[in-house]
Amino acid sequence: MKQLNQLPIQIMEETKEPFEWYGLLWKPKFNKFGYPTIYYSELKNLKLIIRGNELTITNSLQKFYMDNNYNSFSYSQVIEAFKKLNKSLPFNIYNARVKKIAVGIVIQEDAEQILNTWVSFSNKKGFPMLSRNKRYGIKYFLTEYDIKGYNKTTEVKHHNNINLDNNYFRFEVEVKRINNVNRGKNTIGIYTVQDLINPIKYKKLANYLMDKYRKIEKKPSVNLKDTSLKEKRLIATFKDMEILNSIKKQHPNSYKKDRIQHNKLLYKLNDANYQNSIINKLNQQIQFSINN
Repeated sequence: MKQLNQLPIQIMEETKEPFEWYGLLWKPKFNKFGYPTIYYSELKNLKLIIRGNELTITNSLQKFYMDNNYNSFSYSQVIEAFKKLNKSLPFNIYNARVKKIAVGIVIQEDAEQILNTWVSFSNKKGFPMLSRNKRYGIKYFLTEYDIKGYNKTTEVKHHNNINLDNNYFRFEVEVKRINNVNRGKNTIGIYTVQDLINPIKYKKLANYLMDKYRKIEKKPSVNLKDTSLKEKRLIATFKDMEILNSIKKQHPNSYKKDRIQHNKLLYKLNDANYQNSIINKLNQQIQFSINN
């Protein structure tokens, strides 16, 4: 869950003072003229904002339900989480409109090893996600959605001061406008919260997530055990852009021959087992979520 809107709601008259409403403390935020523009509150990790007669809820449903988003989060738990949220708010949460959504999955795996194979998505380069001036993830910014993969163990340590026992990788897609998944031949049909707990649409969201992971362009995983010294030198040359550009400029004919040999060599040595194992792990977690 990323953002929900409920319209309309009935609250007391405009006030410049904090007030309690349905067991929550609401505080005003003022414009430069001293008039309240919104009232905001929190329900565990969820951010709640009242603007006019519209209430907006943002943040992670999983964190609201289980205080983290690195453990497995099953379909039955999603249902229970919305039941819990519905009891905490003064309206029927299932009728609330979904404006944005983020879907993700966590697997036990070395995130850095995975991220080092990522090249691009739709010919766009990824931006490093930084924490304490060190890269812990990669994010692709696109028109309709953003894609990110990151070291969940590092993120939890730096943001929550929690030490996890294992290395965890999280893959996530943030849909910027819900209409982006409600059109085209693969439409999912997410309009309200009720749609999020529809088992068919839940599976479609899972397929949507996996489709985005598969479309990330990745470097070939090369097995160097059976390569000759000459072949290793060729591979090393094509990894050093400064040397490669110098050869291309000063020795164009040799560069063309080397490039052909390099491409043939990578095709011969490409070991798809690693990428297949990552996809299998992601699929296993998704199937666990769907079936439990």
